[in-house]
Amino acid sequence: MEVKPECIPCLIDVRCREVIRVLDDSPEAFKICLEVVQTLLKLLDETRHTTKLATELYRLVLKRLSVDPYKGDKEAANKWALKVLPSAISMLGEVDDPLERFRAAVRFSLVGNAIDLGVSGYRFSLEELEKAFETVRLEVDDTVEAYDRVREASRVLYLCDNTGEVVLDRLLVRELKRLGASVTVVVRSEPYQNDATMEDAYESGIASEADKVIAAGEGTYLSPDLLSKPFLEELENSDLVVLKGMANYENLSLLQRVRPSGYLLLLKAKCRPIAESLGVEVGDYVAKLV
Repeated sequence: MEVKPECIPCLIDVRCREVIRVLDDSPEAFKICLEVVQTLLKLLDETRHTTKLATELYRLVLKRLSVDPYKGDKEAANKWALKVLPSAISMLGEVDDPLERFRAAVRFSLVGNAIDLGVSGYRFSLEELEKAFETVRLEVDDTVEAYDRVREASRVLYLCDNTGEVVLDRLLVRELKRLGASVTVVVRSEPYQNDATMEDAYESGIASEADKVIAAGEGTYLSPDLLSKPFLEELENSDLVVLKGMANYENLSLLQRVRPSGYLLLLKAKCRPIAESLGVEVGDYVAKLV
């Protein structure tokens, strides 16, 4: 997805907040934040792709800080999700109809997508999210069509997003397998914000739910020339590709160079450019087949 004017202050704000969380208002923090701005200006001469810009800036911040600014947040999100998981499982267990159970699992996984620390101005509360299991509504709802697609699928590729969210993704992975599909889960190959990595896949339990777990490639920028060979093979040969979250959606045009269609987008629109591109309002939940 191409960067919009309001993406520029968002990128700077998110990266500088990471610096300030670790270094407070120290001279070193000022120096790194200034470097973030200068680096962004240089990068904009090379690329206008949002995930490429965000990935390179995060690498810069991580290198300068030498610590993960999201470590505590990731642990808290996983702890919360593992705590509410039994309740979600119980709610799903009360749904007998396979279609409605699949649709409920989609909604529950989308509640997890509300956990996001990388969008300027966006806020969420883990305590409030627990209530969303009973209230979440899809503004774009292609779940019936997606259910039919899954029933005919033998292989599903599932691109994960945030830590904590991946715990709730387990519910949807179970339903995909219940419907007869083999599921390969994809996580980040390197740390990026509060996104799930291979370590998180095992800690969250989603690795034990899936048939296979692989890493995507470099960071969040999923350009075909940077993708791992296993990921490319799965992308080309899976019957359906589930894209969780905004960053994976922002990479859709890149992934479509490998396969033009057969995607299920599952996300909460947390900023205006994303919402407008999907024809929804900020804060809406989307389950859209492409």
